Amino acid sequence: MHLVGIRLVTRVAVLAGLSVIAFPVEAEMCGIDRIFADGYEVAGFVSITQLGGSGISPGLTQSIVGSGTLSVTLTSPSTTSGSSVDIAGTFVGPVNTGITINGIAGYTSGSQFLVPGVPLAVGSNALNAVATTLPGSTATASGSISRTGATPISVASDRPVGYAPFAEKFTYLIGALPAGATINSVAINFKGTGPNDYSGALAGAPTSYTYLQPGLYTAQFQFTDTNSVTYQVSRSVLIQDIAVQRGMLCDVYGYLKDRLAAQDATGASYVYQSTEQSTFLSFFTALGSDMPAASSQLGVIINGIMGGGYADLLLVRDNADQTRSGYPLRMSQSADGVWRISEM
Repeated sequence: MHLVGIRLVTRVAVLAGLSVIAFPVEAEMCGIDRIFADGYEVAGFVSITQLGGSGISPGLTQSIVGSGTLSVTLTSPSTTSGSSVDIAGTFVGPVNTGITINGIAGYTSGSQFLVPGVPLAVGSNALNAVATTLPGSTATASGSISRTGATPISVASDRPVGYAPFAEKFTYLIGALPAGATINSVAINFKGTGPNDYSGALAGAPTSYTYLQPGLYTAQFQFTDTNSVTYQVSRSVLIQDIAVQRGMLCDVYGYLKDRLAAQDATGASYVYQSTEQSTFLSFFTALGSDMPAASSQLGVIINGIMGGGYADLLLVRDNADQTRSGYPLRMSQSADGVWRISEM
């Protein structure tokens, strides 16, 4: 199969500032523990299947398309003073479930999600959540949040999403307080559970916290002024597991190979961006009985980098003349939040 000329290019919505993670040389990619030695290809030609530590599988170690229950639940507060809000919640579905709130795609970790920067108007705002799977199954939930009057104190976070371990930076923004008051003390709980991480003067308050484990955290800040008035502020931070994300990418690609091997053109088309699915459905259908042969020529993911909402991966394939070919693969989150192939 020749995919030359069938190239997808889509605009990728990247979360501003989210760090890019390069996969270590030793990291397992789609069943291969190590294809390079100290950054260099091993001497001589050794087939991928014979490389040390290899145990090639097409992926599919996690549920990619899902079966059974698909649901989404909102857990965010009912009021806020900001012009935008980070909406959090939980879902039941496969690892590659996409979540959107009012059409804005979010990020997931385990069974939790965070959709940063949902804009709000003054007053009551409807929240419409949609969970979507790779084949396009959906589940919905609704809620509302009220934007109240502005408060003189807020906390800004550097990046609401990161890969563990992740050091989040916080900035305390203190405006003019009523009756000329000043901040007397602050209590901070960065994880949102257990004892406070800090209680004391604002001047000594920590401005960063390292989240070691994946999960959804709601950092809690309580400011008390010299008139004994308290101000409560919270910020959500979603920490992802890079190994889970890396495995999910392998499994999406593995699903493409698996469906081609099974001569399932419709299933194979699901892994591409929705605007291109009909094009690839026609292409794979035309291949007919050659789909399994095409699957065997697609190669193996061996390395890559991942950023906010996109991943650039390297594919390698052994050739009959004992040479090895490599070519890039880009995956990105679609508008529905599902990871799909956007360039190949």
